[in-house]
Amino acid sequence: MEVIYVKDYEEMSQKGFEQIKKVMETKESPVVSLNTGGTPKGLFQYLVEAINQGLDISDATIMSLDEYIGPKDAVYTVRNFMNQRLFNNIEQQPKHLFLMDGSTDDVESEIKRYKELLATYPRDIQLLGLGTNAHLGANEPGTPFDTTMFLAEHHESTIQSTMKEYGITREEAPTEMLTLGLKEITEAETVLLLVSGKHKAQAVKDLVEGEVTPDCPASVLRNCENAVVIVDEDAASLLTKE
Repeated sequence: MEVIYVKDYEEMSQKGFEQIKKVMETKESPVVSLNTGGTPKGLFQYLVEAINQGLDISDATIMSLDEYIGPKDAVYTVRNFMNQRLFNNIEQQPKHLFLMDGSTDDVESEIKRYKELLATYPRDIQLLGLGTNAHLGANEPGTPFDTTMFLAEHHESTIQSTMKEYGITREEAPTEMLTLGLKEITEAETVLLLVSGKHKAQAVKDLVEGEVTPDCPASVLRNCENAVVIVDEDAASLLTKE
């Protein structure tokens, strides 16, 4: 695991975008899997600007890390985020767009469908954010490292984060999510984790300096040579200084 320390959210977003851009420019048919939420908003802005200035994504495949269980048009869905922050704002669309269907009545069939897509389109890069309890995707503390795509139940801290991010009530907030498992996350050629803010500092400390344990899902990255973690000063504020 490589850790890159940056000053603030803006630099984290820029450095993260540069990793995505490199894949887009160097792979013949790049496969990029994105995540959503507060962390990647800045990266998405850089990506939109680059595409509209000529970054070629015509042979690219874009996938997603997860999807909330709920109506497709709900404010909190990954699909809605992707459309608002990316696809509605770019002049060129990717060759393939594969998102999960969180409105399905047949979760097992949807998991099977998406696993087949993962096998057909191996990811060149997987973008991630870090939960305050060190979750990746919807892999909450206690999730085994060998878990594959499944329907996850959110811990309360995750539900509260979703409420804050999307301005919704506890009753409106989703409590379940389709997510890639930790095994699938780490199988991408490059795993890119972005972390910003003091509210993530304890999770970063657990990731970088704590035990490698399912109690800290992100610690799975410690043994991954393909993992790149970009952390700003606030998120790194609890780390032991050398």
